[in-house]
Amino acid sequence: MRRAQSILGPEQIEAYHREGFIIPPYRLPEEDIAKLQALTLKLIEDNPTLADHHMVGPHVPGSGFEGLKSSPGWLDIAIQPDIVDIVEQIIGPDIILWGSGIFHKRALAGPATPWHRDASHTPVKPLATTSVWISVFDSLRANGCLRFLPGSHAAKQVGNHVWQDRDDLIFGVTVDDGEVDESKAVDVELRAGEMVLFDIFTIHGARNNLGEQPRAGYTLRFMPSTSHYDHDAAVLRDKPGYGHDIRPLILVRGIDRCGKNDFQRGHPNATPKVPA
Repeated sequence: MRRAQSILGPEQIEAYHREGFIIPPYRLPEEDIAKLQALTLKLIEDNPTLADHHMVGPHVPGSGFEGLKSSPGWLDIAIQPDIVDIVEQIIGPDIILWGSGIFHKRALAGPATPWHRDASHTPVKPLATTSVWISVFDSLRANGCLRFLPGSHAAKQVGNHVWQDRDDLIFGVTVDDGEVDESKAVDVELRAGEMVLFDIFTIHGARNNLGEQPRAGYTLRFMPSTSHYDHDAAVLRDKPGYGHDIRPLILVRGIDRCGKNDFQRGHPNATPKVPA
């Protein structure tokens, strides 16, 4: 059996818990970057009406309620051993992948990502999730890279959010303006294949893409199996980019410590077998 690597050093783990996000010292191999880029371009081509929205669940073709057309190959990247090793250093050895998504913003007129906490709408009990956002193409200030508010996760508070129906936003959930001090925002620029990990309570967002290059990120949502993904408690069921009541769960490492997680719901076929 393959042994997990310690890709993160103690100082990086400490920074994650202190700041609420880190850029790990790791980049996908070139062949995986090329694969991810090809998958993303095909996903955009096959789903033109969703291209500037949060395209949910490409790793489980046929899942979700929006009719997303995706190809095999996404799950291979999501459970890439090095990525799971990094996640294990943050949340422990028993790991569930509860979601994935592509956030794509076209060049010159891509929508903004409003400031928000993922904790505002995630039916995980207790709330414990690490997101891995992989840059598909170079993600720079010029084309709307991710931005974070360091330490905004520390109080473990969901905060107040409102829903905004606006064409210039990639989705509508927005944290109350009183919780955001943009003077403290940190822009996270990434080369293709690099990634950022962040806590479920960390406030983050991104500006519009007004640059000449498209921007896309492949987001993976991991939780420790000591938590329960409560499908029945989901509040965002039919909003574009959500559908939390039918998210397919995949145990990618270890065992289901909670014992309540449903690994059948949301899967169009039998639960996929993940390589050990």
